[in-house]
Amino acid sequence: MANEVMIETKGLTKKFGKLLAVDSLDVKVQKGVIHGFVGPNGAGKSTTIKLLVGALRRTSGNGFIKGYPIGSVDARRAIGYSPERPSFYKDWTAFDYLVHMAALSGIKTDEAERRSQDLLDWLELSDFAKAKVGGFSAGMKQRLSIAQAMSHKPELLVLDEPTANLDPEGRMSLLQKLKSLPQEQGVTIFISSHILSELEFLIDSVTLINKGRTVAEDSVKVMKEEIALNRYVLNTSNNKAVMKALQGHAAIQRMELDNDGSIHISSPDMGQLQSAVMEAVTKTGSLLKYFGEEQVKLEDIYRSTMDQGKDK
Repeated sequence: MANEVMIETKGLTKKFGKLLAVDSLDVKVQKGVIHGFVGPNGAGKSTTIKLLVGALRRTSGNGFIKGYPIGSVDARRAIGYSPERPSFYKDWTAFDYLVHMAALSGIKTDEAERRSQDLLDWLELSDFAKAKVGGFSAGMKQRLSIAQAMSHKPELLVLDEPTANLDPEGRMSLLQKLKSLPQEQGVTIFISSHILSELEFLIDSVTLINKGRTVAEDSVKVMKEEIALNRYVLNTSNNKAVMKALQGHAAIQRMELDNDGSIHISSPDMGQLQSAVMEAVTKTGSLLKYFGEEQVKLEDIYRSTMDQGKDK
């Protein structure tokens, strides 16, 4: 249903002179989810985000936030944005800055003050509420930027590399907080990050982008199932001998040994493959340590999708 869509782009394009930064990009993000936005450096992620929040004007195509055209007042009102490299008024305190930004969004002073203090507490910055932002570390500024993005209670939170300047403990703390937002506050989160292991913990769905175009988009669960289909992992006490015994078997489409020493096998017939594995293990006198379906990670989705893109 259209009213369940938070972000939608149709052929969204942005050119800088002869440079085609975003190329007919199609993205659809449902309300109430945490959606990842992933791609290599120079893929057009930050440019797309700036188009969505209204910081850049599109060259062609369309984009919508809650059905409102990107860049419109109604679309901007729904968005809270934390950029990759946030900047602040250095001589302002964290508390005064948040109150000011909330007031600019139309929130009354009393409510802005309460909201600002709650956000400082939530992001573990309350001890620095009266400290000048110019003296903040990069990680503290990153958290303050997220607080600012949330100051007017947006329906859509757009985050560009939100954990980039945080230490490992700070990253996990922030990820836990973000993960709770859709259920607790009904917020939709659109997040770009290079740290795929963190995104995997956080996101429900993902768009993979390369050279300004959408390469793949779906729920993470569906993407994992598609990649894991007919793929298995085998580990024995003598993998090289077992691989040799399995070589050329009709049940095996592809077989390779990874850096950890496990055998990865593609097969359309689990029953035939299981019989072949047991025969090879017995024949070589090996000990079977593990045999089962491959557990796919977001990194595997990324690698598989980008590799397919290179072949086109």
